[in-house]
Amino acid sequence: MENIEKTSPRPGVDRLPGLQPGRSASNGVLALYVIGYFTLYIALMTPIVSTLAVKIDTLAPAADRIAALSLVTGLGALFAFVVNPLAGALSDRTTSRFGRRRPWLVWGVLAGAAGLLVVAFAGEIWVVAVGWALTQAGFNASQAAFQAILPDQVEEHRRGKVSAWMGVATNVSPLVGITLATTIANLGAGPAWMIALPAALAVAGVGVLALVLRDVRLSRDETEPFALGSFLKSFWVSPRRFPDFGWAFLGRFLIMCGFASYTTYQFYFLQDRFGFDVPTALGWQLVLMVLQAVALTAAALIGGWLSDRVGRRKIFVVVATILTGIGLSVFALAPQPEVLVIAAVLFGAGFGAYLAVDLALVTDVLPNRETEAAKNMGVFNIANALPPSLVPALAPLVLAIGADGSANYAALFVLGGVLAVLGAISTMFIRGAR
Repeated sequence: MENIEKTSPRPGVDRLPGLQPGRSASNGVLALYVIGYFTLYIALMTPIVSTLAVKIDTLAPAADRIAALSLVTGLGALFAFVVNPLAGALSDRTTSRFGRRRPWLVWGVLAGAAGLLVVAFAGEIWVVAVGWALTQAGFNASQAAFQAILPDQVEEHRRGKVSAWMGVATNVSPLVGITLATTIANLGAGPAWMIALPAALAVAGVGVLALVLRDVRLSRDETEPFALGSFLKSFWVSPRRFPDFGWAFLGRFLIMCGFASYTTYQFYFLQDRFGFDVPTALGWQLVLMVLQAVALTAAALIGGWLSDRVGRRKIFVVVATILTGIGLSVFALAPQPEVLVIAAVLFGAGFGAYLAVDLALVTDVLPNRETEAAKNMGVFNIANALPPSLVPALAPLVLAIGADGSANYAALFVLGGVLAVLGAISTMFIRGAR
């Protein structure tokens, strides 16, 4: 490491003869890493949870808003599905003088923020769709670089703790976003400001990380040329050759389907089930998010610490997804809003325990982590990107179950709970992690 410091051609960039897996970032850099990830998710998740629905509510008739929201979120998720692994593969081959991860962090967050501004000030649904597609493309490019930093610069025995903090950041971020949205709504400002302010936070948080990150700088002879055909083939990580990765992928996919069913339509659920207006629905979302965040944070930190301590991952995923499934079921059957408090605590505890070890688990079984970490993490993130696309596409069919003409949110949430439990079962087949 002494030679690295002496030969680094630019501040913040290490010129390495090899990738040197397991390099350890300092605690200060890791703190800024989590904060940057947190601000990125404030900008990405807040619209998914509420403000995108609020925006569409101002542009579409009540009878069309579910279909409009499904169209917008589905199109955005399609872009996320393509861009995340593509950006990961290109990041693994980036020979910029600023490093291989930093350019994707910066340009990704700037593109995503620009997309949010388009959404914020759009006057037509199709403009919202275009803006959200750009948002998903940009933020997923940045996310691919973020997640590759975990195997790049964090030793295996610390990944559980860092993964736990990233899990907390992912799920506490909508709480901050909804707090901002509720405050803005109570002040009488429009939904544009609910969307634009988180974009500014993301640019600031990721920008600070980019300034301090000691990124790896590659030379051209250390990378393979990018070929579209080879890249498309790389989307397929053979479950026969890498069965553990396949089971981890399936588990993440199923639980994210449950999560998407919970988050995408929560705002409309609160309005339709209990007759809330916009400020009241946002206020209840804020209450539920606070309770969920407290339970999630406690479960994630305790779970991440215990996972590193005992050297086990799977049991935490199993318990977590069962709790998540129960929480979704309670949410589905709640006869009055006060019951949602129980659902939020169960869901938060379960999802927090899951996220505490999920990234650490997949990093443990990641194929070719020394040379293709970002690409394979990008492939794994398809399990994140597909559910927000598939669930809105299929949800109208589930919501239409019944004869009274009202949306059947109970059926959607129960289905999400079942999928989460199936995700736990798939995790039991992973052999390369305990």
